[in-house]
Amino acid sequence: MDATDPEENALYRTADGLHPLHWETLRQRDPTEAARAAGAEIQGGALRLFVLGRHLRVDPGAERVRFEDEPAREVGYQRALVAVAYLAGALEAPPRGEWVAFRELPGGDAFFRGPHSLATPRLEKAFGPWPERLVEAARRLGGAWAPGADAAADLAALPRIPLRILLWRATAEFPASATVLTDARAHLHLPLDVLWALTNVAVADLVRGTG
Repeated sequence: MDATDPEENALYRTADGLHPLHWETLRQRDPTEAARAAGAEIQGGALRLFVLGRHLRVDPGAERVRFEDEPAREVGYQRALVAVAYLAGALEAPPRGEWVAFRELPGGDAFFRGPHSLATPRLEKAFGPWPERLVEAARRLGGAWAPGADAAADLAALPRIPLRILLWRATAEFPASATVLTDARAHLHLPLDVLWALTNVAVADLVRGTG
């Protein structure tokens, strides 16, 4: 089992595992303010948020996160954490338009190491021999081709937090190499540990080829 796969961690597997404090923090925020700041919508007492190609309905009162198009399907823990934390803390600040490595974010060089390293080995294993498949997988998540490397794709991971995936193919001399970039303002909307969770969900979705 890959510990970075947000759908396979038995300890924190579904949205039901979210700590009540996450919900309480979101409930303390005015819904109209949360929707405006996060680039979400209010619908019937819930917040409708676009996450990696799919809409989630986040209901703070019922403490429930559901896929809009598959309400019976369970939402994974890390995906739910990302949605709730983002709605609770996002600022009304658009992306700066400057791509940076996660270690370049404030505090990132110390945080994104060891157990919090990005799950780029999964990308290298899945797409290294076939870089073009990365762009295909990204398009299934609402993403698009991007310039750079042997293959690159942009993902609108959250309304104010884009991701760019860069991949260099495996050769006879060198192994495949992948890098994940984000906007220079990403840390304004999510703490570093939840940004790490967002990358885990994005990588897992790309590898599975699903949203």
